[in-house]
Amino acid sequence: MFLALALAVFLGSGEVANSSCKFDRATLSQMAPKVFDEDEKLGWRAVAQNPECVGLAADLISEYRASHWAALSPSALHLSYWHEGQLRAAAGQNARAKRLLLAGVDPNGFGDFEDYALGTVAFLDHDLAALKAARARLAAEPEPADFVAVAEKYHIKWPLNLDVLDHLIACFDQPYETAYNNCKK
Repeated sequence: MFLALALAVFLGSGEVANSSCKFDRATLSQMAPKVFDEDEKLGWRAVAQNPECVGLAADLISEYRASHWAALSPSALHLSYWHEGQLRAAAGQNARAKRLLLAGVDPNGFGDFEDYALGTVAFLDHDLAALKAARARLAAEPEPADFVAVAEKYHIKWPLNLDVLDHLIACFDQPYETAYNNCKK
């Protein structure tokens, strides 16, 4: 099914529509990077809300990154790799997902995103020991001095993404999408 949808995307340059996936490729490709990445009603996230369209949403991120390379900040570039990797994992494309997730690690990013990425890759590799080791390293990461202001503004806790690794551990034998979204420790 993903192949048929992908062919429909590549054969037409305008609106893509079938019984399950609807989006306008031209509109998406013209969005500002922040809107394309973050807006849940307009960008790739709107396409990915339909489970049958997750692979197409990953393709859209890849295409957007390729056509907007020069306009993306290093952080936005890393995030595009990360989000595409998450979607590839959700679509069961683990080999592609792992490369993208590791490319999504921003060496100048906030917090220790590397252990989150390594834990996610360990989950995809079905390596529970490596996943638990990544979780332990992330849990031990000291809180940055300026994190309090960020935490208050965005209502987040340190360490970032520790809860996600806990979900992956709690539902280790489930598909990535299920473990990421539905498992609580």
